[in-house]
Amino acid sequence: KIYQSLDPGLILDLPLQNNFTDYSASGISMVAGNANGLPSFVSDGSGGYALDFNGTKSIKTAVNLPINTSDKVSIVFDILTTLPTIQCVLELSPIASTNNAFASFVSDQRPNRLELADKTPANTTFNLGNSNADVNTGSWVKVCLQIDRSLGTAQNKIYLNKVLSYTQDPAFIKDNNGNFGSYPLFIGGRNGTAFLMNAKFKNLKIYNYIISQSQY
Repeated sequence: KIYQSLDPGLILDLPLQNNFTDYSASGISMVAGNANGLPSFVSDGSGGYALDFNGTKSIKTAVNLPINTSDKVSIVFDILTTLPTIQCVLELSPIASTNNAFASFVSDQRPNRLELADKTPANTTFNLGNSNADVNTGSWVKVCLQIDRSLGTAQNKIYLNKVLSYTQDPAFIKDNNGNFGSYPLFIGGRNGTAFLMNAKFKNLKIYNYIISQSQY
């Protein structure tokens, strides 16, 4: 994992293989997102581990995610879930309506679909969209979320198992500029307490640029 510190754009690297170590150069500590403590590690079914979010626990970065110098983000993770209830996978800031934040939910606007949202200061609405395929499949799904505010068109994308599953329609772009804010990252629940995730989760990486397909 030492080689990954050579990529300054990799700002969080959490394999979640039986520990909470961040292998990026950031070296960020993870703490419990609420008073219920840290989620447990379980087998991922293939010889490794995954973090088991059971609908009561969450985690967060102990400090703000160092992304506030960029207007781009790529978020990669693996998720296994079957429940159709609304779940917050991750969120920059305690709540995504904070300016210059982003978030991802399952089954928010569309049942069983993965949602990507980002918010910028110039509008009270969100750049918001959902995958075209379900993620509540009961099998591991590899996800890549991308936001590039410099584009002004097709700036938000969702890939499921390396297949493009959503590109934002230019007609629904509400704002396309501004760096992301300086906030903690919550994983498994909005502010660690609402829309708590009930899923297995592993291999989270966050970059402050748009990655190529070979990187996920």
